[in-house]
Amino acid sequence: MIKVKLSDPKNIKCFGALLIAQNMLPQYSIQLTNSNDYDYELIDMNQWMFKRKPLEESIELGINALANKSGDYFLVHGGGATDIVGAYEVLKESNAISLLKKSMLSQQDYKEPTAAGKWFFGNGSKLDKGYDISDEEYARINLLGYTVCHNWPQMQQLRPIKEKDLDICAVWQTYHPGEAWEFDAVESGALYTNHRLGAWNELNKISNKYKIVAEKLHPQVTTDIMSRSKIGISPYGQCEVCYRDLEIIQHGSLLIKPDMSKVITKPDFYKPWETYIPVKPDWSDLNETIEKVLGNYNDYLHILENARKKLVEMYSYENVCMYWYNMFANLNGVENES
Repeated sequence: MIKVKLSDPKNIKCFGALLIAQNMLPQYSIQLTNSNDYDYELIDMNQWMFKRKPLEESIELGINALANKSGDYFLVHGGGATDIVGAYEVLKESNAISLLKKSMLSQQDYKEPTAAGKWFFGNGSKLDKGYDISDEEYARINLLGYTVCHNWPQMQQLRPIKEKDLDICAVWQTYHPGEAWEFDAVESGALYTNHRLGAWNELNKISNKYKIVAEKLHPQVTTDIMSRSKIGISPYGQCEVCYRDLEIIQHGSLLIKPDMSKVITKPDFYKPWETYIPVKPDWSDLNETIEKVLGNYNDYLHILENARKKLVEMYSYENVCMYWYNMFANLNGVENES
């Protein structure tokens, strides 16, 4: 039995899926523990990253926090975005086995300098960062085996498909509070708002042609609107993956989402024209795509059917447990025969 200690068992953002699956983990030879008798420790990002401080100060504080850390440990980046700013620098100077993230980019894509390392926010900020990562260091950046969508067990549950009396659901929050700063340099809340408002602005151009709901609503109303819509749109937020992605599919709507081809996740759910319909992140082809889909709606329903099937198959907590079993097995040089 491999004993795993969580630095903060209340940190849902970093450890949500493991906490939900903790009663299943022993079936996969893994046990969560609060004691100092452990094989590996998972250290949440609050212990070694400080986004409210300037980047260099955050890095120094993070390195110092880990300087005397003993035992085998992983750094857990609980944020859902692919960025590694402030985390990669600490990883390089630490003895961590690896940095574990919910999503990541390719080695090549990390080279492009973007706002706080978030490629979907573009560049031209006070903190445009990119990294030329060596093969050895890139091998130390790995996936957690779960995403933000695993924080709620109900994400796995499909809802009955209702009659569709609406064409498009685009229901989300556009304003992000002003304290959403990245290392005291990038006000990412404004970038978040601009991206999300961009979709509404495009939809307004076709509002006289289709039945569209594009506004922030109460969660219960949102659920009803999703279930009645042929198409559900899910934008990026502070990260690329959003729980709204799965909610749209759960409630029987076709998911249209900005292209996810750069984003590496586990589960590897986002397959263009197989589980979702991609559009450009700047929304420039959104209305054209909508026209095409609604003009031949039945021809696209196989995407919805496949997405609902893959949602149930891929987002199970059994898969999370198996992912961690295999990860530890590979660390110990044990070949998984299951």
